[in-house]
Amino acid sequence: MTGSGTPADRLDALTATAMVVSQVVGVGIFLSPATMMRTVGGGGALAVWAVMGLLSTAGALCYAELATRFPRAGGAYVFLREAFGPRWAFLHGWMTLLVVDPGLTAALGVGFAQYLLATLGGPASAVPLAAAGTIVGFGLTTLLGLRASARMMRWTAAAKLLIVAVLAGAALVRSGGIPAGAVAEAGVSPAALAASIIAAFFAFGGWWELGRMAEEIAFPRRTMPVALVGGLALVTGMYALATLAYSLGAPASAGGTDEAFVLSVGTALFGGAGGRLLSGMVVVAVAGSLAAVLLGAPRAYLAMARDGLFPGSLARMNPRRGTLPASTLLQVALAAGLALVGSFEEILGYFVPCAVFFLGLSAAAVLVLPRPGPDRAIFTAPLHPLPIVLFLAMVALVLVLFVAGQPRQTLLGAAVVLLGLPVSWLVLPRHARPGRRSLGGSSD
Repeated sequence: MTGSGTPADRLDALTATAMVVSQVVGVGIFLSPATMMRTVGGGGALAVWAVMGLLSTAGALCYAELATRFPRAGGAYVFLREAFGPRWAFLHGWMTLLVVDPGLTAALGVGFAQYLLATLGGPASAVPLAAAGTIVGFGLTTLLGLRASARMMRWTAAAKLLIVAVLAGAALVRSGGIPAGAVAEAGVSPAALAASIIAAFFAFGGWWELGRMAEEIAFPRRTMPVALVGGLALVTGMYALATLAYSLGAPASAGGTDEAFVLSVGTALFGGAGGRLLSGMVVVAVAGSLAAVLLGAPRAYLAMARDGLFPGSLARMNPRRGTLPASTLLQVALAAGLALVGSFEEILGYFVPCAVFFLGLSAAAVLVLPRPGPDRAIFTAPLHPLPIVLFLAMVALVLVLFVAGQPRQTLLGAAVVLLGLPVSWLVLPRHARPGRRSLGGSSD
């Protein structure tokens, strides 16, 4: 095991699984099932969840292997560096710093603010400022330490499971609604199926970020596959239960937008206060996702700072708290600024296609790197190369759908990433070197 400290100072299987659940299950637990119910119906939605869960698990098996082979901070950055060289790794790090991490954090902050204000009855005009304040507040909470973040993720993951159970229970008790599958129009169009696939992929997004924490995972060979596969199994079950609740609780007059659909379901299940109650549930769900993102994201900057590609201050860790103050504050500043100027949908279109591309490329490292021999410290994905082939097929499909559906935002995100190419030519010849230092060596 790399790094300093004992396993007690690290993330155990329960906390790592909670991080996967917290990272994945956010606002999508409510809006994604709504999209799918309206477009492909209850039966179609359950089928999409099953397929997306299976394909995501295939990718998780590949990431578990890579994380146990390279149990260092950075995740995809490290995998890309080892498999494709420093330039691709630099472009990924550049993208995470300027596109993905601030975009994802800002999107979660905006989602949190929207539903918090809906719960409290606040004005929609206050969303940008409330989102920025939320991001700052959660960033400062992250700086309290690894243990504080771990406790928050465990509690919010448990709360999300409880929320889904309450939804399903209420739907079963008040099951006078329409049967599953009757929400969608007869016959599913290609556009409707595409919308459902994108919604499902977004709802499953984020499990791969556990790879950034590989250096701080206790017993990674056992913990990584358990947390990734077990977390995705929990997530798939939660989405299936939420879809079942929507199937049983959606009135015939369900609204034509995701938000209106969720509001109509909430009213049908919980009465007049159902909309605010569901908004409060979303706030709890997004809180855990924000905590997980703000904890994991700075580990990529740490890996690049160790390689001399980012300022050394970003690699300085508080050894007592297990936090990266400079990296966290940089992410908070960029995300808060983005939250002040962009809508939820604009932010998603800005960062998701780039993230999907590099996700597929980093997972493909298992095809490029020599297969490890028998090693008790390394987990190897079963049925190789079937998992990576299935996962790359899903990534390619989602990329095509995103480019076709949101070309302007996709091109903007791609342009920001491509700006990293000339920067890489200036930086890499002088500073590129493989990072091998542990966390203990980066806290000076």
